[in-house]
Amino acid sequence: MNPPLINRRNFCKSMMTYKIVLAIIFIVTCRAQHVSSLSTAPLTRDIISLQSDCSANDVLCQILHSKTNSNVKQLIRLTGFVSKRRAIGKSLVFLDIVPSEVPKLETHNYKGRAAADFTLSKPVQVIMRRDFWSIGNQNDNDNSFDVYHKIIQPGVHVDLMGEAGPSRIPHEALLYCHCASYKLPNNNPQHLRNVLGFLNNGSLKFNEIVAALPCISIEELSQILSVKGKEAHRTIGESAVDILSRFPRNFLLDPSHLMGNTNSAKVALLPSIPNDYKIPLSFSNSMLVDIDSQMSTIEHVLKSSQTSKKAECKSSHHFNFSGWVQNRRRFQGSTSVVEIVDKFSSPADIHQRNAENNNITQDAKFSEAWKKTIHAVIHPSAIGGVDSAELYGNIFAPGSQVLIQGYVAKAVGSNLTICWIVDCRLLRSSWKLDVVRHILDLLHNNEVRIDEAVDALSLAGGYAQGENIARGSTSSTERRWMATEISQSLQGEHSRAGTITPSMMQSLDVYSFWTEKFPIEAIGSELCPDESSERSRTTITLQSNNNSLSTSRWQRAKKPQLIWMLDQISAVIGSHPDYRQRPLKIVDIGGGKGLLSNLMAEHFGDDVEVQVVDISKSATNNGMMRARRRGIENVRYKAQDATTLDVAGVDVVVALHACGTLSDVALGHAVSQGAGFVICPCCFRSNPHLRVPLGNNLRTVEEWLEVETEFYEPLKRLAEVQGDINLASQAMHTICALRASAVNRLWTDNRWSSTISTTIKSFPIGYSTRNLCLVGKFVTNRL
Repeated sequence: MNPPLINRRNFCKSMMTYKIVLAIIFIVTCRAQHVSSLSTAPLTRDIISLQSDCSANDVLCQILHSKTNSNVKQLIRLTGFVSKRRAIGKSLVFLDIVPSEVPKLETHNYKGRAAADFTLSKPVQVIMRRDFWSIGNQNDNDNSFDVYHKIIQPGVHVDLMGEAGPSRIPHEALLYCHCASYKLPNNNPQHLRNVLGFLNNGSLKFNEIVAALPCISIEELSQILSVKGKEAHRTIGESAVDILSRFPRNFLLDPSHLMGNTNSAKVALLPSIPNDYKIPLSFSNSMLVDIDSQMSTIEHVLKSSQTSKKAECKSSHHFNFSGWVQNRRRFQGSTSVVEIVDKFSSPADIHQRNAENNNITQDAKFSEAWKKTIHAVIHPSAIGGVDSAELYGNIFAPGSQVLIQGYVAKAVGSNLTICWIVDCRLLRSSWKLDVVRHILDLLHNNEVRIDEAVDALSLAGGYAQGENIARGSTSSTERRWMATEISQSLQGEHSRAGTITPSMMQSLDVYSFWTEKFPIEAIGSELCPDESSERSRTTITLQSNNNSLSTSRWQRAKKPQLIWMLDQISAVIGSHPDYRQRPLKIVDIGGGKGLLSNLMAEHFGDDVEVQVVDISKSATNNGMMRARRRGIENVRYKAQDATTLDVAGVDVVVALHACGTLSDVALGHAVSQGAGFVICPCCFRSNPHLRVPLGNNLRTVEEWLEVETEFYEPLKRLAEVQGDINLASQAMHTICALRASAVNRLWTDNRWSSTISTTIKSFPIGYSTRNLCLVGKFVTNRL
């Protein structure tokens, strides 16, 4: 007897229901046997939980000071919400956690809390470091640090486990975090979207997120994650919005309230002044000399202060000295404290020293550092008013070199050396872009001395340029471009945020031949001299379609990049043998929502047919709708992997900020089709999984470029080094030169008997620090 036929649709539905039921049974079982992810740490000793009664920091300090040399250390648990977050690279995060219980839906009162209320409980400072994370976290997956690094954001409630460790500030302690548990999201849909994305790919535990979303049932969350592709009725982002809407009003915290969305709000959230810095020492101005005279070294100042037995200042303890700002802390009342050292230590230096001195405890390292540091206080009562205190409190940023005049003494009951600043000067600005911009704006508003700003920024035009800025002759956008270039000139070894290895420097030497063969041609932002009236109309349309202020990122960076790219594309298209004989086919690889493609289609009109390819369907849908609204008919959008794209007959390949290997993919298509190209690379370590299409073959990047992995990988890492744009630019140039060499070696033209001329061009760094572009123009071979 033949078995009965089964309806395929009913069978699929039955299997889907069966999978959901199994998932529900599994989650219910997990909940019944729920063990927090924090329990994966070795629990061979008692755990101390920090309370939300303002005692957390005192308890943490007591634990730190009572630590013995025993191998068994005290585990500490901290539950609360993140009030501030500062990430340095991908392996280090500083957090401020306000101790508090996770709120319950049944006890919510709907009133919420104002931003000022968040400062009532002093936050506990927490450090998340990749090398600490492995301690007691053996059962988590290998990428758990990367996941929590991204999802622990302001407003999120977390449960942390760690140990007490020393701070850079004497008499303070940090919680060195070993592992974390996610307890409650903030009210940002984008944040929850990321959390659901990590949950969907298995990077987060299902029961952990279910517990953090009490407003949604297990069945609903299972349904959201089990339905994918065309069967999904809504995206994960839309699901995130729906989930957040189910929480009561004011139940979840708003990150903007915690971080301060205005200057006044940020000031209100500053911590109160510690007792050591509240009241300046009494001193006599008659004892002061010219700030540039009788200079002392920091070592001399520290030794002299050892003789001070009281906090009262004596005439013998006033000093003039210069040094580098290692760290800065801001407090309410326009008061700031800067740590002054003889030699600034970049994050890379600190990481290197820690690696070399693993046998030395953190306590010993910081105790030694305190002996070489002066804590200089910028207090309105000492420096001559609130305006001066706020001015130098803002521009004395880490990495800046300063000249200080003040009175030095020991703090009461500690070995802390405090200098009360009565006069000061900025000798060299920090390389940080926001600081450079701020100084230029101060100069524009005549709020800082011209000579001081000129020297601190090392302005190329000298005092005359400073006077020009002070007269108000520069726009806000011009100052932003200027700030980017100045920031680049101020960077160097002292500003690096990453470690430079010998293999990185060796990679530059190995491939130096290609940078000499393919030098960089700097191209400014001016429009082409031979541009037609049609081009002018396109530019005007581009301007009129955006009502943003001149200081917006669109006006100062994105729009100029598009115009610059259009100039280069115009030159390549104009060199094509069939230009204006038929519509040329242009492919925009990774074109996203089509800002560049729509502009090309409008500008060149019937002379081109543009196809945009991007892996993101939402981006291509966005671009398609933009094109329809503007009545553009010669552009098409396709969501697809660019590696497998059929590019038969393409004439020109373009890509703006193609991440990592995607630039090689775009060049591979151009080479295999004998096409021209304009490729602007970006994010050199991204998309390593992609393969380069050459005809019917897919090759690895190393095969395509004819390089060895042992040299190419360090070269890519060097290109992404932060804080030393000059060295990173050398690596970027080298990678682009290798790509240009591969193009010239493999490019073939079977249609027009042409050759390709490959050049590396750069646009102003004010638009983007990833400002190199590979341009391939046609050269017709004439008989």
